[in-house]
Amino acid sequence: MNPVIRFLRGELRVCISGAYVERCFNLLAEEGIVFWDLCRKDELRIELSLLSKEKKRLEALAIRSFCTVEFLRERGLLQTLRPLRARPILAFGAAAVIGLTFFLQSFVWVITVEGEETVHEETVLRQLEELGICFGTWAPSVDSQMTRAQMLNRVPELSWLAVNRTGGKLTVLVTERSVASSEKPPYAAGSIVALRDGVITDYRILEGMRLCKRGDAVKAGQILVSGYEDYGLYLRAVCADAEIYAQTWHNGTVVMPAQRTEKSYTGREWTQISLIVGRKRINLCGNSGIYTGSCDKMIDVKKVTLAGYTFPVTIETATYREYEEKNVTVDADAAHNALSEAWQRQTRSAMIAGTIEQTEESFLESGGLYVLQAKSTCNEMIARLVPIEEPYKGESNE
Repeated sequence: MNPVIRFLRGELRVCISGAYVERCFNLLAEEGIVFWDLCRKDELRIELSLLSKEKKRLEALAIRSFCTVEFLRERGLLQTLRPLRARPILAFGAAAVIGLTFFLQSFVWVITVEGEETVHEETVLRQLEELGICFGTWAPSVDSQMTRAQMLNRVPELSWLAVNRTGGKLTVLVTERSVASSEKPPYAAGSIVALRDGVITDYRILEGMRLCKRGDAVKAGQILVSGYEDYGLYLRAVCADAEIYAQTWHNGTVVMPAQRTEKSYTGREWTQISLIVGRKRINLCGNSGIYTGSCDKMIDVKKVTLAGYTFPVTIETATYREYEEKNVTVDADAAHNALSEAWQRQTRSAMIAGTIEQTEESFLESGGLYVLQAKSTCNEMIARLVPIEEPYKGESNE
């Protein structure tokens, strides 16, 4: 018999003694009483196990076969729960916990999103929340097919979505829509023009007709590579493709104040602790007012996790450090270095590609400001693709 079934129905271990023990076994077999784990101790004693409900029938059959029965032990579900009868509060608590466990599985406690790559997980969770699917939602009310249809309309980047529920966990499986990327320009024909004034230093033309050479001085907007290829008998319109580098010049001015404001901490600190359940914030301390002075705020967030799942329950600890502001004079050398680095970053960001070859700087202090006037000589790519306007064909007389 299966051990689980024996435990649920109750198992009794007995020792049968007598001169004719075998006659007792024959009577048990005739009555259809199932027994197991037979163990002979000696010629007059044999131990065996049987169901607890057969206890009275065994005693009657033992008397008929002139044998005696000694009950050794009894175990099973009822025997395990019997001590709880003396502790009713503990029994009620255990039953309540078991019932509450099954009841809580009818609500959504954890929502996970799988399969997303470019679409942010928070985007999917917010759209689900607008549909009423969030922390604490009654799980049987979630319609998988309806949710899929509504989510695909709300998030166009998704091509497929499925909602699976396991107890209080909701798993959202998504597949993003694949869009074929095209490397072709958005127009059929185009020319390469100069982005800024300069002197051509190098070029590499892949498509189109070259209209410049090394050493040519060009102006911004001048056509460098034409989108019309002349083959003598006919013209062919193409989308020009080229990399053209030129020596260019960048002029500009950057400034910064001669004085700056620094923080001087007073040493006064205080802490605020909040419990955030979903979007509801509960302050756990009395000093939850808004401080009107100047202070730094450092936030430490601890999320509640269980078995690897993160619940929307957060303990937030905010630490405030009070400070006073004071004006400090900036050192001239430090200001010069900072302005020089700022000019270098500004010049590099203005270039599509290239390097700064030389920079001439003029640094001075005027009117409470540090002023840096700079002129940089660069070698940068000045090619820019522009569409070709369709030629005017005239009006038709037909």
